[in-house]
Amino acid sequence: MQVEFTAHNIRLDDGTFTKPDLGWAIHQHPWMISFKRTLSIVFPGDKSRIRIADLGCLEGGYSVEMARMGFQVLGIDVRESNLIACRHVKAHTNLPNLEFVRDDVWNLASYGRFDAILCCGLLYHLDRPRLFLELMSSVTSRLLIVQTHFATEQPNPTFPLSDLTENESAQGRWYVEYPDDQTFATRETFKWTSWDNQRSFWPKREYLLQSIQDVGFDFVAEEFDSLEKDIVGSMTNGYYKTQDRGTFIGIKTLGL
Repeated sequence: MQVEFTAHNIRLDDGTFTKPDLGWAIHQHPWMISFKRTLSIVFPGDKSRIRIADLGCLEGGYSVEMARMGFQVLGIDVRESNLIACRHVKAHTNLPNLEFVRDDVWNLASYGRFDAILCCGLLYHLDRPRLFLELMSSVTSRLLIVQTHFATEQPNPTFPLSDLTENESAQGRWYVEYPDDQTFATRETFKWTSWDNQRSFWPKREYLLQSIQDVGFDFVAEEFDSLEKDIVGSMTNGYYKTQDRGTFIGIKTLGL
């Protein structure tokens, strides 16, 4: 396979970029800026002993930026095509605190414990999101950042979701990832779909927040600074409104 970047425009150490046609680099993306703010608040000072997992890391952009902050970062992705891109990034950045592995994220526990987990663009590709939240909590001592789509009371015309139903005691909607077994069998070639399941479940926002609390994070919040300067516009008719997608935070406050 050749190195291919579909979404992450990463600045390499020689000053070149992995996907310059995007016109902006991943360290400039509002999500990344927001992630950095949250990480800096929760982990002030020396970050060299703080271990972070980047789940479904795609081409490694978020992993690189967190490693550049000084964290110990492990990026996990199941597709070989994505790991080829990650290895290219690793080879062209001087970041000994950055590691990538090819694996199913459901095997997360085999990599030990983490201080924080970034789960960006992954949860809405799973059919058991509540169970996966439990898994992430079981190996996380402090912080969880989840960037994901969620279901709403009214159907969203942007996505072909099912009627409201219930899964894992949560209300939400199903999304078809693969229309048939033949397509599912070629899932390595589909970077923007699930891996183990042919349909995914999007819980409603309130059930997602409840689940984060239920699995062990006593501080639960949704952050909005990633919507940049026009929070009202984004939430009423912009990206947040049309995509039903947000960033959710869980923190274990350690009894503070």
